[in-house]
Amino acid sequence: MSGARERILAAVRQGLGREALPVASREALDARLRSTVEPDQHLRPRLAEGDIGYLFRARLQSVSATHEPLGSEAYVPAAVAAYLDSRHLEGPVAVAPCLRALDWRRAGLDPRFGQSHGEDVLCVSRAFCAIAETGTLVLLSGPDNPTTLNFLPDHHLVVLHAPDLVSHIEDAWTRIRAREGDWPRTVNLITGPSRTADVEQTIQLGAHGPRSLHVLMVDPGDR
Repeated sequence: MSGARERILAAVRQGLGREALPVASREALDARLRSTVEPDQHLRPRLAEGDIGYLFRARLQSVSATHEPLGSEAYVPAAVAAYLDSRHLEGPVAVAPCLRALDWRRAGLDPRFGQSHGEDVLCVSRAFCAIAETGTLVLLSGPDNPTTLNFLPDHHLVVLHAPDLVSHIEDAWTRIRAREGDWPRTVNLITGPSRTADVEQTIQLGAHGPRSLHVLMVDPGDR
């Protein structure tokens, strides 16, 4: 990279009719830049002051996603049932196996646990974390959280725990690297429902995946 940079800068200087910068001057300039820029500082945009949860919810709204606060993960089945009822939806529901232990029958549901085969109206999965900077959900593939749940249904509901919300995308990658176990085969970054503007520059939801994204935000502080 440094060799390529030097060649490019040399060509620019030659085009401007300027002499090459002495080695000592280049080294002094590089040292000055390193001393004035904190590591990683230039990579991260400064976020607005305040609760990153508020910022995340605002970002969700800006990308046509919705959210619902829950005081406990135990309320997830009832929230899914209410979502189905409010939109008059009927049909198969697929749920990530990592959520199997919840009391689905009490909510009047009998979902199938595992991957989606495309016939499911609604699927429920769990986010590994989420990024407040962009309103992005981060989901890791695996037997307990199949990737097909993220892309095949019309309606995608995602369970997110409040402590798993991070400010920047770099923090999400740091969390993934620090987790125990093998690296997942797929890391899905989901920002809002699927959309396209290819036809007459008009936004159409559900073009390449779910037309609706609803986040169930589990936070004991919301009890």
